[in-house]
Amino acid sequence: MEKSILAILKSKYPALSEKEKKVAAYLLTQPDQVPEMTIGELSIVTGLAPSGIVRLCKNLGFSGFAEVKRNLLKIPFTIIPKIAPSDDVGEMVQKVFESGIRSLEDTLSMMDMSLMRTAADLLYRANSIHFFGVGTSATIAQDAYYRFMRIGFPAHSEVDSHIMQIAAAEMQQGDAAVAISHCGATMDTLDALRTAKEHGAATIAITSAQDSPIAALADVTLVVYSDEVHYPIEAVSARIAHIAVLDALCVILSMRDPERTSLHIRQMNMLFKKKRVQKKWGRL
Repeated sequence: MEKSILAILKSKYPALSEKEKKVAAYLLTQPDQVPEMTIGELSIVTGLAPSGIVRLCKNLGFSGFAEVKRNLLKIPFTIIPKIAPSDDVGEMVQKVFESGIRSLEDTLSMMDMSLMRTAADLLYRANSIHFFGVGTSATIAQDAYYRFMRIGFPAHSEVDSHIMQIAAAEMQQGDAAVAISHCGATMDTLDALRTAKEHGAATIAITSAQDSPIAALADVTLVVYSDEVHYPIEAVSARIAHIAVLDALCVILSMRDPERTSLHIRQMNMLFKKKRVQKKWGRL
């Protein structure tokens, strides 16, 4: 599947300078205009010197501005408009859902399946799996723990900064640490992953920032692509893609040993049956 220049821009966006962000935002919001522009015209519009635009293009993985324009021409764009105070409820809901859908599409188009396979291998062989996350990533870490535990894997989740460090220090070779961080630079999560790695554990990062410290530290990094430009408030759309990546890993692991998975699911269903209100099918 061809890599989307929009997905690349979204991944690199958090690490760009303020002037580079102006160029990236223009490429993301006016992609139909850029192929007709010269580098000088883009420089005037964005305030970044032509030499800076060339450096940005190369940082994105392209040979220069000309290649960026060619790639913009290839992509059938569906631009997600920014939410405005004047939007009614229906328009806001529509735009948020479109942002989530685009994040999933971009993440899938850019995903390195060999890295997903490697991450699944590390998790499948792990003696214990620890999910680390704080803030908005804490609930994702806890959800991952719950899902992996339900299919019989030795999963744990730590979302308190002190407990994260203690748990990471207890890890050893044969264990796997999974750090979830949207920005990739959250100190508590980064420190926990570093400690786990120092103690011999395999390390996996799930982040929205490809060039972040946590991506550089982890043995395997799975990158999610969020709509950072239109929705910069902790990238609402990124959470959906983070969960989707973890769900995919959970399914991959469950299919490694279907009989074991079925056994654990049956056991869990039996336990939960006692906790749920049973429907009575008589007259209401």
